[in-house]
Amino acid sequence: MDCQPPRIDHRDTNLVANGGFDVGDRVGHPTGWSVEGAEAAANVVNLSAYRTAGPGSLELNVTAGNPVTVTSDRMVAAPGVAYTLTARVKGRSGTPAQLALVFTDFNRTELRTSAADTAFSTDWQTVTVTGTAPAGTAQVTVRISGAEAGWSYWDQVTLTPAPAAYDPRLGTDRELFLDDYRIESSRDVGRVVHPATTRPEPLIRPTYPWETNTYIYGSVFKVGKVYRMWYDCNNDVAPGYYLCYAESKDGVRWTKPLGRGSIGYKDIPASQTNLVIAGGGTVAYNPDAPADRRYALLQFHTGVVNETLGYYAYFSADGYTWTQASEKPVLLDGDVSNVAWDGRRYIATVKKRMFTSRTPGVYDRAAFVSTSADFLTWSTPVLGVAGDYADDGAAQALNGLEGQIYGMPVLPYESTYIGIPWVLLITNFTHGTQSSAGDGPVLPQVASSRDLVDWSRPVRDPIIQPGQPGAWDDGALYTASNVLVDDRTITMYYGAFNAGHGGQVAGTTPYTSGVGLATWRRDGFVSMTNASRPGLGDPGTLTTKPLVTDGRALHVNAEVHAKGALTVEVLDESGAVIPGYRSLPVTGDQYDAQVRFPGGRSLRALAGQQIKLRFSLVNTDLYSYRVA
Repeated sequence: MDCQPPRIDHRDTNLVANGGFDVGDRVGHPTGWSVEGAEAAANVVNLSAYRTAGPGSLELNVTAGNPVTVTSDRMVAAPGVAYTLTARVKGRSGTPAQLALVFTDFNRTELRTSAADTAFSTDWQTVTVTGTAPAGTAQVTVRISGAEAGWSYWDQVTLTPAPAAYDPRLGTDRELFLDDYRIESSRDVGRVVHPATTRPEPLIRPTYPWETNTYIYGSVFKVGKVYRMWYDCNNDVAPGYYLCYAESKDGVRWTKPLGRGSIGYKDIPASQTNLVIAGGGTVAYNPDAPADRRYALLQFHTGVVNETLGYYAYFSADGYTWTQASEKPVLLDGDVSNVAWDGRRYIATVKKRMFTSRTPGVYDRAAFVSTSADFLTWSTPVLGVAGDYADDGAAQALNGLEGQIYGMPVLPYESTYIGIPWVLLITNFTHGTQSSAGDGPVLPQVASSRDLVDWSRPVRDPIIQPGQPGAWDDGALYTASNVLVDDRTITMYYGAFNAGHGGQVAGTTPYTSGVGLATWRRDGFVSMTNASRPGLGDPGTLTTKPLVTDGRALHVNAEVHAKGALTVEVLDESGAVIPGYRSLPVTGDQYDAQVRFPGGRSLRALAGQQIKLRFSLVNTDLYSYRVA
């Protein structure tokens, strides 16, 4: 038998940042944690007798009547998911602190707290706490609190969610590598983000009197042979921003047909504008809906919090004339939304503002996800993606403050849902004409989910890079709510400004924007990559979890570079290569290459069996695979 032991990357599934207490701030408190109460009682220390791994541990030296609580940064938690918290603790004297797992909702209300009392021991012991996130959960935190006199040391705090239920059945959809759902092990391969190819000039720019700025939070669909775009513009008539309409025959050269809407501008009648609705919003297109509801729009209205402030539904038969379909918000809060139709249901991601940011009194923007069968009755929004320790670090790398999620389109794509979180890296609250809302770049990144609840963000590089300094798109970047996909290309339209979210400083270059075009190869946001060459570097392998398929042929989307190689082995449940199923090499740049096995062997002969695929890569980008 040709059987190799698993070769596993050390993917850290621990949700807790600085769980080893190896780094502290300038007063000795652990980075990524907050300290309340008797602050002098909590310190990161480097004592060989009181650490288990790494250079540091957390010392809690609590005196009578002076309680202290050390709390981790908040982490996104999915309702219904079980979490396991473990920590190592060693006592020195008195009563050790208590370890707890705390689930909170959107308003930071504690919904459930699971705690474990720690028996005193001068030896290291492991404390474990388990808990399931109740309905309404948005975030989870770890809390170590000392209320009685005691001296203890804490190390190796880990918080892990229960793995998602795994279904080995493989359909005919493409499997991308945006998460670890189907990856069992890998070695010397890694995820690489491939930024979009963009154009040096925008496709849409201000040309009409009612267009001070043009950008896109909107949507672009190809309906029949016509590309249809709903984009945004600013002007000096309340409410100050509008949804506009453009169309194209090739997706590159756009016209702005006049008279399609019912909104005029000052003394210019609606018959001479392309303004289709006052205010912004994003559009979902459902070709199977009743004729008067083919186009559905979600739009934010200001108002009374928890009453009239929120997102309202509109319908249209043609995308020009809109009818408000809800007297009250169908979803609360605001002000950015994205909508999509996945063939079965509508998906909305709405921006909600939680007072959980690192800056006191400032709200933390985050993306919540909701679904609906009719666009009118929506499920309770669940926190999908929020700024975290890594986003904060990216902002701090710019000498800034923290990272937040400004919005997130969700793209139904093959076997998964792809999220495009717009990450706002707040650098300050003092620069620009809109500085009070935070200045800094807005960068589209990539996330994914199999169920619209649990989201994965293993890589954080922008999928659309800002332009070089001075370019029209060198500031804040946003995207359309959808992509267009053909056999070779993903196309996404994006809006960009020539400054960050705070805008230009008054009296300097005007704040301008446009709509640009971004493209990737099919499945091409992220690849699993190995950059070795024969005799130079280390070849890579990636092995899937067990798969069951009724398909005949394995296909791959891969770019095999110079002197590279890609082969695939089909393994049985024990990890042995099934005789005759070591493939011939795949070469060149292949968008949908069929993997060939000796003697013309087909996967059909293995139908119903549990198999694994082992990809061997040399100087190759592997984007996806499928069985058909």
